[in-house]
Amino acid sequence: MKNFGFKDLVIVNPKFPLEKAKKYASHGVDVLENAKIVTILDEALKNSSLVVVTSCKVSSGDDILRTALTLKEFVKKIADYEGVITLVFGRESIGLKREEIEKGDILLTIPASKDYPSLNLSHAVAITLYEIFLKLSEGHVPKLKLPRPGEVKILYKNMREAVKSLSIPEHKKKKILITFKKVLGRAMLTTHETHVLTGFFRKICSRKVEKQ
Repeated sequence: MKNFGFKDLVIVNPKFPLEKAKKYASHGVDVLENAKIVTILDEALKNSSLVVVTSCKVSSGDDILRTALTLKEFVKKIADYEGVITLVFGRESIGLKREEIEKGDILLTIPASKDYPSLNLSHAVAITLYEIFLKLSEGHVPKLKLPRPGEVKILYKNMREAVKSLSIPEHKKKKILITFKKVLGRAMLTTHETHVLTGFFRKICSRKVEKQ
């Protein structure tokens, strides 16, 4: 993180004493000392405009949850945006669980050999931050504003209510919600686009109530 200019580290439920970790941090010890410690992932994500989860296990499209952007595709998208983007890396042992991946707006993957696609955590973080640093240091000026976290929550709340009003089985509603979230996440909505879609889903809900 220190190598590539990143400072805001949040650690979820660490299993290793951070005091002992300091001797391995070298010149990045200030990042570790200023790290925020939380007990659950939701707490780490609450101020995020866009949540980017990571995994080496991806799908060609049949598993919506694991439909991913490559790192190169992702850094091209974020070059012209500003806002709070949170990168979530999983455990060294098993990475992120499916229910944790479901919390993300975008699934990010680093292409690697099919014989051994799983990277060590430190390698995955270094490669990701390097690519972002390289792209942002090209001189791109942020122009498009990501929505504030509260605006994103309102959008998803209205979206859930709209889908909930549909007369279809519950398992299909969940699949639709996941699909919407992943598609909208990859689209990286601006503040204005978020407001437009929020109004759209709210209108669907109000019309449903009127008909009843």
